Amino acid sequence: MLLRTRISLLVILALAVICVGVALASITREDLIRAQFSDVTVVDRSNLWRKINDGLIQRMEDKAPIAAQDREFIQAVRARDQEAVRRRGAVIAKKLLDEGIADRFDVLYPDGSLAYSSESALFQSSVIANAVARNAIRQGSTIRGIGNDQLRNVVVALGIPLSAAPGTLDASGLGVYATRIDEALLEMERATKSSVLIVNRRGRLLAGSAGTLWESVDKLIDLSSVGTLTTVEADDRVYSVVVLPHTADLGSLVARLVGIKDVTELALRQERVSHITIGSVGAFLLVVLFGLGFYMSRSFAPLTDGVEVLNALSRGDLQARVEAAGGRDEVGRIAGAVNVFRANLIAFDRFRRSRERQRRRQERFIRREMTQLADTLDEEERVSVLAELDQLELLVRDAPDGESETISIAEATDSAATAMTRESDSLAMTALAFQKMSDRVQSQNQSLRDALAAKNAFIALQKELDIAARVQLSLLPDTIPMSDVVQITGIMRPAKEVGGDFYDFFRLDQDHIGVAVADVSGKGVPAGLFMVMARTLMRATAANHIGEPGLVLKRVNDFLEQNNSEGLFVTLFYGVLDERSGVFTYANGGHNPPIVVGDDDAIPLATTGGVALGMFPGLDYSAAKVDMGPGFRLVLFSDGITEAFNETDELFGDERLLDTTRTLPEVQSPDEDVNHIVSAVDEFAGEAPQFDDITCVVLVYKGEFSGDEAPPGAADEAV
Repeated sequence: MLLRTRISLLVILALAVICVGVALASITREDLIRAQFSDVTVVDRSNLWRKINDGLIQRMEDKAPIAAQDREFIQAVRARDQEAVRRRGAVIAKKLLDEGIADRFDVLYPDGSLAYSSESALFQSSVIANAVARNAIRQGSTIRGIGNDQLRNVVVALGIPLSAAPGTLDASGLGVYATRIDEALLEMERATKSSVLIVNRRGRLLAGSAGTLWESVDKLIDLSSVGTLTTVEADDRVYSVVVLPHTADLGSLVARLVGIKDVTELALRQERVSHITIGSVGAFLLVVLFGLGFYMSRSFAPLTDGVEVLNALSRGDLQARVEAAGGRDEVGRIAGAVNVFRANLIAFDRFRRSRERQRRRQERFIRREMTQLADTLDEEERVSVLAELDQLELLVRDAPDGESETISIAEATDSAATAMTRESDSLAMTALAFQKMSDRVQSQNQSLRDALAAKNAFIALQKELDIAARVQLSLLPDTIPMSDVVQITGIMRPAKEVGGDFYDFFRLDQDHIGVAVADVSGKGVPAGLFMVMARTLMRATAANHIGEPGLVLKRVNDFLEQNNSEGLFVTLFYGVLDERSGVFTYANGGHNPPIVVGDDDAIPLATTGGVALGMFPGLDYSAAKVDMGPGFRLVLFSDGITEAFNETDELFGDERLLDTTRTLPEVQSPDEDVNHIVSAVDEFAGEAPQFDDITCVVLVYKGEFSGDEAPPGAADEAV
C-alpha cells in the first residue's frame, strides 16, 4: 500500500473516530438526560398518585362522624346484632353514596370478621386484612391506605374505630369508608394526559378504562422493572410506559400502576433528526476523503520516480540510476541518496559470502547445544525446545544482516574485517545465552516437579477438609417439626472449612424439648473436634437430667476440663421447653444471651452468671425460667452475628440484632426468620470477609399458655 494511501486512511480513520466519539458522547448525554427525565417522571407520578389518594382519603375523613357518632349503630355493633347492623349500615352507606363521600361502606367486628358490607356480592369480604383490622380496633387508631377484597376490587379506604365513648380505646368494631380506585385513576389520567391502569404481577388488568390498549401492549412491558420509564411499539404506534409499584397496604394485593402515553409524533421527529445527522456526517466524510486523496496524489508525485529506481535495485539491477537535476529539493536529495546506496551495494556484496561461512559454523554450534538440552527433558518439553531452536536459527541467520545495518555502508566498504568481527561477537554472545538457558530450563524442570508434588499434597488435604466439613454439618439436627405447638430450625455457616460453632435441638421426653447453641474457642479442625466432643457429652448428660440445665452444664464442664490437653473452652447455652406450660428453663455457660420476641418487643434473656466450659473444675451453673406465650419466638445465636464487621470495620452489634428481631414478620416460619436474620448480617457486611462462624436458631412456641402471661424476659427467676 502506498504511503500516501496509508496517510489518507489514517486521517480518515482519525476523523471517523472523532465523529464516532462525538456520536457516542451525544448518545451518552441523551441517555443521561433520558435517565434523569425517567427518574423525575417516576418521582412526579408517584407523588401525584399519593396526592390523589390522600385527597380521596381526606374527603372521606371530613365526613367520618357519619358512622363514628351514630350511637345506635355503634351499640348494635357492640351487641353483634346482625340485623340491626345491616339495617343501620345500609342507611349510612346510602348517605355516603348520595353525598359523594364513598362508594362502599364496610363494618368489621373486633376479631376482624365482616359484619356488614354495602358491596353486593355472593361471597362478601372486607377490603382490609383481618390482622390490620384487629390491630386498629385494639389500639383504637384510624387507618388509611389502599386495600382490596377477595374479588380483587381495589379501593382507597379509611378505617374509623367505632367506640362507645369518643376518645376511648374500647372500640366495638371498625367502620370502613371505601372509594373505588377508578376515581383516582381518572384523576391521574387527567393530570398526566395518559392512560392509567392497575394490573397484577402476571399482567391481568384489575382497574382502568384502557383495556383494549393494554391487550395490545401487555406482552411488551416488563412488569418486574418497577420505577422505570420505557418505550414500546405496538400497532405502528409508539408508547411511553411508566411502571410504578402498587401495594395494597391494608390488604394483600401486590400490583403495578402502569401509565401509558402515545408519543408516536415525538418518536417520528426524533427519528428524522437522527437520519439528518447521520446523512450529514456521511457526506462530510466523503467530501474529506475525495479532497484528501486528490491533495496527497499531487504532493507525493516527486517520490514516484525514486520508488521505481529502488524497486529496480532490490531486484539486483545495479545499472538503474535516478537522473535528477541539481538542487536541494526533495527529488534531488532522494536521487543522490539512491545513487550512493547503489555504490555501497556493490562494495557490500564482496564480503557477504565470507559472512555466510562463519554463520554456518556458529549455527552448527547452537544446534548441538540445544539438542543436548532437549535430550534432558521429557518428550513434550523436548519437542517444545526443538521448535524454539528452529526459531532461534532463523534469528541467528538474520542477526548478521541486522548488525550490518547498524554500520554505515561506507564503513562496510572500507573495512569488511571490522564488520565480520562484530558479527562473530554477536553470535558468540547468543551461544553463551543458550548455554545459560540450558541450565535455567533444567533447574525450572526440577522446580516444576517439586511444585506438582506440593500441589497434589494440597489437593489431598483439601479433600480431607471437605470430608470433615460434610461430617460436621451432618451432625447438626434436621429441620423437622418437633410437635404441633413447637417449630424450630437453625443454621451454621463456618468461617473455615471446619467450624467451632454448633447448635442442637432434640426431644427429651413426651413433653420436653432441649435446645442448645455453643461456640468453641478458635477455628478449624481442633475447634471442630472439640465441638463434637462437647455436643456428644451434652446430649448424653441431658437425657439423664431433664429439666435441670444447670446440672447438665456442670457435668459437661467437669468432663471437658479433665480431657482438655489443648486448653480449649466452649461457651454453651442450654435450655429445656415444657410444651404443656410454655415454661423455658435454661442455663448459660458464658454464651451470648438469646432474645425472646413477643408482645411487639424483643428482649434478651437474663444472664445466669455462668462462665465458659472446659477451663475450671467444680463450677456450679445457675438456671432461670421464662414463660413463653403463644406466638413467642426464641432467637439463639453465636457471636459470629453480633461481631460481624462491614468494609469500614463497623460492628453489627447487639442493637442492630435487636432491631432486626423486632421487625420479624409474625407470619414467617422459623426457617424464614433465620434467613431474615442472616441476610441482614450479610447485607451489613457487604464485601467484608467472614471472620467467625455464624450460627442462628429460632424456636417458635405456638401452644396455649396455661399460666399468667408476662412480657418476655420479665418472668426470669433463678431455679
